[in-house]
Amino acid sequence: MHDEMDGVGSWPPREWVTGGRVAGFTLEGKIATGSFGTVFKASRDGRAFAVKLVRMSPRSEREVDALRRAQFPNVVSFLGYSLWPEDAPRFLVLALELVEGRPLDVWVREENPSALELLERVLLPLAGTLADVHAAGVVHRDVKEANIVMREADGQPVLVDFGAAAYEGARRLTMQLPPGTPEYRSPEALRFAKQWEGEPYPFGPADDLWALGVMLYWLLTRELPFGERKNPGLVRAIIEETPPAPRALNPRVPPALGALCLRMLEKAPEARYPDAVALEEALEAAAALADDSWRAPLFPALEKRSAPTPVPRARPVRRWPWGVGLGLGAAVLGGVLWGLSERRPEATQRTGSTTPLPSQQAVPRQEVASAHTTGDVGQGAASEASPTPAPAAHAATRSQEPAMKKSQTPRSLLAAGCLAGSACAGGPHQRPPPAPAECPPGAAATRERFQIPAGEVQPTIFPAFESTRIAVIREGEVTVEMLGTWGRLPEHTRFRGKAIFGTGRVYGRFSEALLPGGESVPVCLEWVSPAGVGWEMRPGSTAKEARIWWDPRIMSVFSFR
Repeated sequence: MHDEMDGVGSWPPREWVTGGRVAGFTLEGKIATGSFGTVFKASRDGRAFAVKLVRMSPRSEREVDALRRAQFPNVVSFLGYSLWPEDAPRFLVLALELVEGRPLDVWVREENPSALELLERVLLPLAGTLADVHAAGVVHRDVKEANIVMREADGQPVLVDFGAAAYEGARRLTMQLPPGTPEYRSPEALRFAKQWEGEPYPFGPADDLWALGVMLYWLLTRELPFGERKNPGLVRAIIEETPPAPRALNPRVPPALGALCLRMLEKAPEARYPDAVALEEALEAAAALADDSWRAPLFPALEKRSAPTPVPRARPVRRWPWGVGLGLGAAVLGGVLWGLSERRPEATQRTGSTTPLPSQQAVPRQEVASAHTTGDVGQGAASEASPTPAPAAHAATRSQEPAMKKSQTPRSLLAAGCLAGSACAGGPHQRPPPAPAECPPGAAATRERFQIPAGEVQPTIFPAFESTRIAVIREGEVTVEMLGTWGRLPEHTRFRGKAIFGTGRVYGRFSEALLPGGESVPVCLEWVSPAGVGWEMRPGSTAKEARIWWDPRIMSVFSFR
C-alpha cells in the first residue's frame, strides 16, 4: 500500500515503526494494515492501546462519528483521537481499546464449540449488539468473522473495524455500492447495482443482518453459502440461488438452527427477521428448546484450549452508563480521551421487535479489514486510496436526520442525496474557506504558561444546546466552553472567537480564553474535525444559520490556516 495521499512515500509513514513515538504513544508493533488504515499496538503512561492511523478525510470523520455513537459493551471502545503530525496535520490517530483475543473464524476452528455454545456465546451477544448499534443509527457494513474478536478477558465477542460504517444523515461518499466484502453483500444491494441509475445505495440494518446470516452459515458448515469471489457466478448465486440447508453439509447442525440461518438468507427482505431484536428473540426461543444434540461439538472432536468462562451478559439492558469503562482512559490519556467525555443521552430500553429502520484467517486483535477483502464492488464502482470509511447518528437526533431505509427503486433516493446543508436548496452559497491569518499577540506565551498540548484535540460544548445535540449558530462572534482540563487550563474555561461560514463547513477561530476566575488571556485555537479544519454543516443549515454538532473540537495552532 502506498501513501497516495501525498503521491509519494511509504505507507505507513516512516515514523510509524516499532519503538517510535507518535501523538504521545509508543508503538509496540503493527497489528494489521488494510484498505482503511493501519493499526498498531501501542502504550501510553503504562496502559496498552490499539492506535489506528487514517488519513484526514470525510471518511475518517464518519468513522469517528460512528464509533462515538456505537459505544456498547461488545463494540471496540473508542477513546479519542489526535491529529498528526502536529505542524501540518494530515492524519488522524484513533485511540482504541486493545481487544486481546482471537478473530471469530480462528476461535471457532480452535474451540470447536457446540451449537448451543455458539448460540449463547456468539450469536446472542452479536444480535443484541447489532440491535444497539442500529438503534444508535449506525450500520457497520462489513460484518464478518474477521471483524469479530473473541475477547480473552471475558469470552465475549467484540465487533471491531468501523472503517466501512455509515450512519443516518452522513454524507454519501460512494456513488454506487458502499465498501463491503463481496461474499457478504445482500441480494437487494446487488440488484440495486445492476439497476443503478446514479444514486447511492440506501444502506440499512438489513444489510448487516444478511451478512450475519452469511457468517452463521459459514460457522455451521465451514462453507460460504454462495461461494467465493473467484467464482464468476457469485453475484447471480446471491441474487437467485438458495443455498443447501446447513444440515445437508453438516449433519451435526440442529434443524432449528439451520432453519433460522436459512430464514436470515431469504432473498426477499420482508421474509427475513425484521430487525436484530426479532433475531435475538428467535435465538432465545431456539436456545430454550435445545436438546442434547445441541451440546455436541459442531465438528469432529478436537482437543480444546482452555478458555475463560464467559461473563454472563445482562438482558435486556446492554448499555453501560456513559463513562463506565472509559473513565480510567480519560484519566490516562488526558486531552486525547476528552474527545469522548461529553455526557450521553439515556438509552431507551428495547422491549420488543421494531420495524426496520427506514433507511480468512486473521491475526489476533485485528482492527482493520484486510485490503483484499474490503472494497467497492459492482459495475462502475470506484475506490479511494487508503480510505477510512464511514458512519453514525445519535438516537436523540434521529428526528433531525434522514432515516436509513430501503427503497423499491433507485429513483426514490433523489431526496436522500440532499444530506449536507451546502448541497440542499436554501443552503449556504459557495464560499471559500477563510484566508490564513496570524495568531494574536501573546498566544504563544499563553500556550507555554498553561502547557496547552500541541496536536491534541479538546472537546468544547455549546451548553445551551446540550439537550438537542445540535447547535444552531450564526456567523460572527461565538463562545464555547471547554470540557475537562487541558494542560493547565482549568475546567469550565471558555473560549471566545468567530464562526466563519464556508461551503458546507463552519470554521471557528478563537483568540481569547476566559478563565473561571475572571482572567482573560490570548489564545490561538481553531475548530478541527477528522476531515480537517472546521466542522461539517448538518442537514437543515441555511445561508444565515448553520447546524453543527453541539460539541465541536478545538486544537491549539501556531497560525490560522
